[in-house]
Amino acid sequence: MIQRFFYGRTPRKIGFLILFILSTVYSANAQNLPDLTFQEISKDSTFDVVTWNIEWFGSETNGPDDLDLQMKNVLEVIRTIDADLYAFQEIVDKPRYFALRDSLEDFSGFYSSYSQSQKTAYMFRTSIIDSLDSGLLEAQQNESDWAGGRFPLFFEFDLTIGEKTLRVFTYNLHSKAFADQNSYNQRSNSAASLKEYLDRSRSNASVIILGDFNDGLTKSTFQNEPSPYEHFVQDEFYLPVTLPLEQDGQATYLSEEFRSFIDHIVATNALKNIHIDGAQQVADISYIENFETTTSDHAPVWTRFDFTRDFDDTYEELPEKFLVGPNYPNPFNPNTTIPFELDEPTEVTLTVYDIMGRTVSVISDNQSFNAGEHTLTFNAEGLTSGIYIYRMELGTGESRTQKMTLIK
Repeated sequence: MIQRFFYGRTPRKIGFLILFILSTVYSANAQNLPDLTFQEISKDSTFDVVTWNIEWFGSETNGPDDLDLQMKNVLEVIRTIDADLYAFQEIVDKPRYFALRDSLEDFSGFYSSYSQSQKTAYMFRTSIIDSLDSGLLEAQQNESDWAGGRFPLFFEFDLTIGEKTLRVFTYNLHSKAFADQNSYNQRSNSAASLKEYLDRSRSNASVIILGDFNDGLTKSTFQNEPSPYEHFVQDEFYLPVTLPLEQDGQATYLSEEFRSFIDHIVATNALKNIHIDGAQQVADISYIENFETTTSDHAPVWTRFDFTRDFDDTYEELPEKFLVGPNYPNPFNPNTTIPFELDEPTEVTLTVYDIMGRTVSVISDNQSFNAGEHTLTFNAEGLTSGIYIYRMELGTGESRTQKMTLIK
C-alpha cells in the first residue's frame, strides 16, 4: 500500500479547543449521552465527518440575502470544525462552491449531476482520502421516491491515517421534504430501497450514510408516524450515530416553527468499534452572528472515528445476484435493447412505465430464463417522446429499475 505524505495537521486550530469546552459543558446535562472523553484523542489520529445543509448556498433568489457574507460564514464554520470529510446539501452556485473549496488548503470536492438546482456535494482532505469512485446511486432506486431524481451521491475512497488504510463508502442524502402523506411515503420508500441495496451490496463494508434525511430517527415529523428510517435503527448491523442527539431533544433544523432533528449520520457496524461514542454533536454556531438569517437554517452535525483502535480493514466486493441495463441505444426510436445478467435460473418480469407511473408495456411476464447473459427488446411504436422507466423483477422478489429516453 502506498503511503502518502501528510499535510501538517498539528495544531488543528484553537477553535477546535473552544468547541471541546462548549461541548463538554453542554453534555454534562445530557441524560442520553455518554461522557465526552473524546477530547483526549488527537485529531491527527481521527477521521472527522460532517453533514450540513447550507441553505440555498449561492442562490440569488432564495436563502440568505448577502451571498458574500454567507460564503464568509460558511468558510469560518468549516475552518473551525476542521473535519476531514464534509457532505453538503442545497449547493446551488457552482463557481461559489468551487471558490469555497479553493479557499481551503489540502481539500478537493465535487457535487452531484442531477438536474435539480439544489445539489448535494462532498469536500474532502486529499492528504488522507484517496478518491476511487463517485456518482449517483441509481441501482435499485426509484426516481420518484428520491424527490424526482435526487438520488444519493455516493463516494468510495481509501482512507489512510498513520499506517492504517480503510476502504470507505459514503452516501449523501437529500431526501424528500415536507410533512404530508406523499412526502412521507417517498421518504419511506427511498429509505427502504437504499437499505435493500446496502444489505445486498455493501453488507461487509465500512459505510457512512449522512445528509438531510428530512425526518427523524425516533419518529416521523409527519403526524408522529413511525420513522421512515426505523429499519436502520432496528437493524443491529447499523449504528445510528445521531440517534442519541435526537433523543436528547436537540435540533438541526433551526426554524422555530418546525424546529426538529432531521440531519443524520448512520454507519454500518464495520465502523462501530472505531466510532468515538459521545463525539457526535450538533456543531456550536453561536460565534456566527444571526446564523439562521445570514448562513443557513440547518446546523452542521459531525462525529469522529478513532484510528488508534483496531478494526478489520478487509473488504471484498460482493457479486451482484443480477444486473440490468442500461438499455442501448439510449435515446432510442423506436426499438431499444435491455441487457441483463442472472446468477441462477429464475422467472423474469419486465415492465415499462411512463413518467407518471402508468404501465405502457409488459415485455416479459414471469418468463423463465437460465443463468447467464440475456437481452429483451422494447418497441415504443405508438408512444410519444419522453422519459420511460423499466423495472425488472425476479421470481425471488428482487428488482432493478432504470430509465430510458424515447425521441421521435
